Amino acid sequence: MTQPEAKPRTKLTNADYMAMTPPANSGPRYQLINGVLIEMSGASDAHQVFLMWLCSGLLLQVEELGIGEIRIAPYDVHIDEFNTYQPDLLFVSNARRNIFNPDGRGITGAPDVVVEILSDSTRRRDLNEKLPVYAANGVHEIWIVDLDAATVTVHSGDGTAFAPVRTFAASDTLTSDAMPGVAVDLGPIFNRAVR
Repeated sequence: MTQPEAKPRTKLTNADYMAMTPPANSGPRYQLINGVLIEMSGASDAHQVFLMWLCSGLLLQVEELGIGEIRIAPYDVHIDEFNTYQPDLLFVSNARRNIFNPDGRGITGAPDVVVEILSDSTRRRDLNEKLPVYAANGVHEIWIVDLDAATVTVHSGDGTAFAPVRTFAASDTLTSDAMPGVAVDLGPIFNRAVR
């Protein structure tokens, strides 16, 4: 007796993702990573506190400088046909404002800056799967926040790959080439998040 051949697994597309995650969906959050729908677990308190304070510091400066827009998760970033991410925070410059979707559901294309706060459940995917996709699709900077090490590592992209350009410690003031004029004192943010 012969075994039936296994059907190859079909990759999901952004269109599939949109059909499966309607705007009124208040259930679990998902990301589409390399054509596979991945359910996201809830964030830790430290993660949420860091994100909230980082966002508030950035939002006020970006607004005052008039250089673009900030968004936080859950917010769909349709990065390419097989990848729709929900980064913790993103910045879109005025020059890239056209990537906001007219229906108000996320963006299609590369934000200027993406912030990913690592956790045990996301570390491998964020660093090994998402980082190269962000790089290949034109994200200028990705900030990798490691709450355990109390660091923010800024990776800069050239449209094909990322390279770490600087690691900021909790005692540093974070600056960004992609967000000119913005400076964030990391000490108070890390202190609130990891106390």
